Amino acid sequence: MTDYRSLSLHLGMAVAIPLVISCLAGRLAPRNPSAAKSRPYECGVSEPLTTLTRLPVRFALVGMLFLVFDIEALFFYPWAVAARELGATGLLAMGSFFVVMVTGYVYARGRHALDWR
Repeated sequence: MTDYRSLSLHLGMAVAIPLVISCLAGRLAPRNPSAAKSRPYECGVSEPLTTLTRLPVRFALVGMLFLVFDIEALFFYPWAVAARELGATGLLAMGSFFVVMVTGYVYARGRHALDWR
């Protein structure tokens, strides 16, 4: 029973501390509204782009390729930790995974998906 008591205390503190900090920040923050503060601002661009401006598909393509290869590379970390316990089977599994990843990379390079124009 003492394990559950300490777990509930830990979870209660994990919920209470952010709530208290958020409430204090909301109460103590100065409120000086102005027209400049109410305008949208994102990533250094003070005025939003009009809807008539079209972004190239290349932005989305490079972003998706980055996510795919980044997430695939994350699978190497747990394998590296457990490589000795997995033995030859683990090495074969990661080798086949690496072949698939390199094949995708070669395909993307061949289609000039990573060339920035």
